Amino acid sequence: MPQQNRPLTHDERKAAEAAFKGAPFDPKWSDAARKVYLGLSTAIANKRHEAFKEIRPSQPTTHARRAVNPPKERTRVKSTLW
Repeated sequence: MPQQNRPLTHDERKAAEAAFKGAPFDPKWSDAARKVYLGLSTAIANKRHEAFKEIRPSQPTTHARRAVNPPKERTRVKSTLW
């Protein structure tokens, strides 16, 4: 059965925002808002899990090089103009 596209209700929008922010579910919200919250929370958690699975500990890690060399000691040079 295809789902109908419709705008989210106020509490469904609040539930979606809470899911994206990682905030807790408000029990005052409707059952439809609960479904939105659980669906988004599960999808976000699965994406994070998949991202961590792609990082394998056996892969060599790269180290960043310094972009700027440390300053060298300055020495005084005698002026030849005088």
